[in-house]
Amino acid sequence: MASSVRDSGLAVGVVERLRHYLPSVLAGIPLVWLVVVPLSILAMSAFKPTGFLLDPGFTIEHFVETYRDPALWRLVGRTLLFAGGSAIVALVLGTVLALVIERTDVPGRTALRIGLLLPMGVPPFLLAIGWTMLLSPRSGIANVWLMGLFGASEAPFNIYSMTGMIFVEGLALTPSAFLIIAPALRNFDTTLEEAAHMAGSGVFVTQLRIVLPLLAPALAGTFAFLMIVGMMVFDIPGIIGMPARLPVLATHIYDLAHHGPLGLPEYGPMCAIALLTALALVGLCVAYQRLMAGTERFVTVRGKAFKPLPYRLGRSGPWVSALVVVYLLLAVALPLGALVWTSLLPFMMPPSLDALSKVTLGNHAAFFADPALGRAVVHSLSIAVVAATVVCALSLGISWVVVRTDAVGRRSIDVLSFLPIAMPGVLIGTALIYVYLLVKIVPVYGTIWIIAIAHITVYMSFASRAMNAALAQLHAELEEAARMSGADRLRTINRIVFPLVLPALGAVWLWVLSHSARELSSALMLQGVNNATVPTLLYSYWTQGQPTRTAAVGVWLALFMIVLTLVTEALQRWAARRSE
Repeated sequence: MASSVRDSGLAVGVVERLRHYLPSVLAGIPLVWLVVVPLSILAMSAFKPTGFLLDPGFTIEHFVETYRDPALWRLVGRTLLFAGGSAIVALVLGTVLALVIERTDVPGRTALRIGLLLPMGVPPFLLAIGWTMLLSPRSGIANVWLMGLFGASEAPFNIYSMTGMIFVEGLALTPSAFLIIAPALRNFDTTLEEAAHMAGSGVFVTQLRIVLPLLAPALAGTFAFLMIVGMMVFDIPGIIGMPARLPVLATHIYDLAHHGPLGLPEYGPMCAIALLTALALVGLCVAYQRLMAGTERFVTVRGKAFKPLPYRLGRSGPWVSALVVVYLLLAVALPLGALVWTSLLPFMMPPSLDALSKVTLGNHAAFFADPALGRAVVHSLSIAVVAATVVCALSLGISWVVVRTDAVGRRSIDVLSFLPIAMPGVLIGTALIYVYLLVKIVPVYGTIWIIAIAHITVYMSFASRAMNAALAQLHAELEEAARMSGADRLRTINRIVFPLVLPALGAVWLWVLSHSARELSSALMLQGVNNATVPTLLYSYWTQGQPTRTAAVGVWLALFMIVLTLVTEALQRWAARRSE
């Protein structure tokens, strides 16, 4: 009898241990495969003479040769200048736009807020291509027109410069900065400003002494996030920097993988650079988390006293609206206009009556008739649908473990799910080359599925954050009431939780779909003979000197992305209204 009691107690203990560990184990397995394994293989391969994990030998020569080279540190300095300059431009523009939209009674505020999301629908490499069509020193539409107008012998602008790279990247990152800063301003208690005004402070002094210090954690966190993105972004440096011979870390790693001196990838140096870059990005990632967590110390919205009152602009309102419109012109209208115009011509030329007589739809007809483009469209859509679906399923499961359970290790699961933010496309592409050249039992190397795996990894951090927030808004009493009514856990999830988080899940699915369909960096690193996507094919058209063909493909891609962006925003607003 005593033995059976002990056995029963042991069984209960085992079940209890499983209950505390199993959720984290189940959520951790895919995260370890997607995040830890690639980085570990990348790290170990850096110490192999050939750069391959299973080859014999051990060396630190790759690190010694790579980091003793002064050219590398010039490259690092250029990367920091590019990332820092772009982050500052985006932070300033994003903060100003957030102040205008969230803190003033600017005319057409709702329309302007929606308009600020349109740049997110324009892939950054298309934005760069549009601006090179406008400001190329030899054939740029705007430069040619201005030279003719003023009789100048030299182009007034040169997009192929560090200034040009920072300008375009800053425009591309501004919507992200706006989306991070806007909620902080939206929930800011204006009673603090009113007290400052009553004490005799003017508007400028109040913003400088009251608003900015309270926004400091959000601003610092936003800057860290923008630096993470800028450190390894390939799109704009690849379009503008490579022709101008202004390489950054991302384009240098791409060159090592595709244009080695002997025609073969230089895996050793590539791995050494990628590994230490990954460590630097992880450090920035930790800084970002701590800065954003520190915003709790600056909370100003407390209870019923909160009353957001916008600044009245009066007669200056239309002029402030015009400033927002100017940004939209720079970030959307002008580059897309250049793409549309070029797509209608047999070759690049500035607008004129002569050019108007040459307008043709031939480039667009070729787009629909080209079988290679048809295959690329199928590849892009297949990758995007699979990546979005898998990301949603994984993020829902991970967020359930993190938010709804007391499982041991759930904090580690949360950190692992956020870590991919420090693994941009070029970096994860480099890591996956090693993984699937080594793990041949999973035959995805050179197929579209290795690109889908890269996208699943890259977009996991955003999806897990979004689902954490969605689940945190659902009070546990809803599930407790269902269980008290006799429903088991599975039925509770199916009938209560899933319908309530479905709008947020749908918004995440569309967001990942749209970003996966336009992603260039990892797709370019992992491109083989038979897995071209629309962005990689478009990039090849551009680098092969086919601007009109590039423009036609770019117009249709941008149109598709803008529609998806607007649908995603509408779904997110619907989800927000349902959760109120």
